Amino acid sequence: GKASYHFRRHLQDSMREETFSYIHRLLADDRPARELVSSDWTMMNDALARHYGYDGIQGGQLRKVMLRANDSRGGGIMSHAGVQSMLCWMGDNWVIYRGAWAARNILDAPPQLPPLAVPELDAKSEELSKMSPRELMAHHRQDQNCAVCHTRLDPIGFAFQNFDISGRWRNVEYETYAVDELDSRVAWRGKGATRPVDTVGQLPRGEEFRTYAEFKETVASEYLQDTVRGLLKSFMLYATGRKPDIDDMAEIKKIMASHAAEGYPLRKMLLAVFQTKAFLDH
Repeated sequence: GKASYHFRRHLQDSMREETFSYIHRLLADDRPARELVSSDWTMMNDALARHYGYDGIQGGQLRKVMLRANDSRGGGIMSHAGVQSMLCWMGDNWVIYRGAWAARNILDAPPQLPPLAVPELDAKSEELSKMSPRELMAHHRQDQNCAVCHTRLDPIGFAFQNFDISGRWRNVEYETYAVDELDSRVAWRGKGATRPVDTVGQLPRGEEFRTYAEFKETVASEYLQDTVRGLLKSFMLYATGRKPDIDDMAEIKKIMASHAAEGYPLRKMLLAVFQTKAFLDH
């Protein structure tokens, strides 16, 4: 009881730490920006190793670990359990949250805020509980208020359906998820029939994918500039304390142009932000 509670606490902290330490390592080692999206390594400790199914990693200290070639998640922050487990609702994956997160943080295409009049979906209702995630999203899009965002974001969010609510990889999804009490903590359990995970979707410029691997490959090759631009906007906000304006965007464009041939090394680009007029004058 108590030991497993502490281990879960340790796992939650480790999930957060995985993403922080991964980005820290990318910067420290001046890795190319592509590795934000796709790499052959991650940061792991004992709790994360157990969660991801890796053996022989002892102790709570995070260290760089090469991923198995057959690990379907692969590297990159989109595969982190902490990210995917955060983007859930009512004990199941929530396609729209995951699509919106990727649009904002990876594709530099932030969604607009949902209208205030959006009705809450009652996923437990008799009618909706039997629907697959894709049917549920189609049902939600019947409301014109909802269709605006869902039409763009759902096809991105389906890429992540292989991640369950704890951010672990799965190949099947259950008909319904029921809540169980475990050590006075809530746990969601799959119930009923299973179906293969549905990961068919589309990126904002129309590229189609059938699997998470295809999605990631397309993002890494076709959307790298978008990812880098979004990252430099975040660096600029962090450095100056305000959102980049039109002059800042011109400086970002210049930084990108001068680092494109090297694959956008992250540390060099961050240092370049600290040389910009925006930072020096602020």
